[in-house]
Amino acid sequence: MENFEDILKLVTGNLSPEKKKKVIADIQDKKENKEIFKKVKISWAFLSSTRKLHDYEIENAYLKIQHKISGKKRKLNTALKKVLKYAAIVVFLISLATIYYTNKQQVNCNDTQTKLSYTFFITENGQRSKVVLPDSSIVWLNSGTTLSYPNNFSEQNRVVLLNGQAFFQVYHKENNPFSVQVNGLIVKVLGTKFDIDAYPENDKIDVVLESGKVELTHKNFESFKYTMKPGEKATYSIANNALTVNYTDAALYSSWKDGKLVFRNESMKNVVEKLKRWYNVNIEVTDEEVFNSIFSGTIQNENCEEIFRYIEVVCDVKCKLIHNYDKEAKPEIIISKK
Repeated sequence: MENFEDILKLVTGNLSPEKKKKVIADIQDKKENKEIFKKVKISWAFLSSTRKLHDYEIENAYLKIQHKISGKKRKLNTALKKVLKYAAIVVFLISLATIYYTNKQQVNCNDTQTKLSYTFFITENGQRSKVVLPDSSIVWLNSGTTLSYPNNFSEQNRVVLLNGQAFFQVYHKENNPFSVQVNGLIVKVLGTKFDIDAYPENDKIDVVLESGKVELTHKNFESFKYTMKPGEKATYSIANNALTVNYTDAALYSSWKDGKLVFRNESMKNVVEKLKRWYNVNIEVTDEEVFNSIFSGTIQNENCEEIFRYIEVVCDVKCKLIHNYDKEAKPEIIISKK
């Protein structure tokens, strides 16, 4: 892709629906674009929890990256600079000394400014994985999720960064809390089981506590603090810096780690987003009225075609499955009103 700005805007959610479709198609068509997109996604996951960048850092970083990718340098316009400052993404791209991919989708990154290296665990759409951290804590990663931690992670310094959804079973250490940082929100625990849903396309973060106790704080708001109790679901609005808490069946929110996806009176908009990641498919909704539907159901062993046939009956919609003969391309489902 000649215009690197498009990838940045895609990752940071600053593209129109029409432009987004075109950029995604361009990424899928070229291997080079896929690699760039993957690195930008990793960087976004990391930097959403780190420091803010100065204008001059963003300008210099962008020019270096633009030159590295296209061989050309040009000035940053004001609108894009604002996007990049919000995303805080490009400096990390040039600060990486090395990025190594293994078959397990683990990435090691060196940060030359802080002299720290980071380990990343990545699950692509359609995948789920289980990770054992150095302190023996266990993390289950849902589809399209990135988990990272610095090389100084230890029983005395237990901090991880999350982008996506994960279920944590934290090893108890009385005097050494375990912290998860996600888009400014900090989930601090001692020993407990909890689920965090924080996909970047959403404007909220859901934390569901199954057992134990966790404390929610925010790196930018000192007065923000809430201690959760088992069975509570805390929803943090990123835009409004507001927290709402309700009691819920915590097991429903972590059933995905056991290969089961449970929906209870869920909007079709949320259902579509979850199924995209679960089955690694593209879903196009051609009629906005589809999003008015509510869906309940449990997915365990059903294949993609079976679940969309079920949705047709329950939600009174039409689902058309298009098989793509290009092995690298994702299957596509078109949903419309009957």
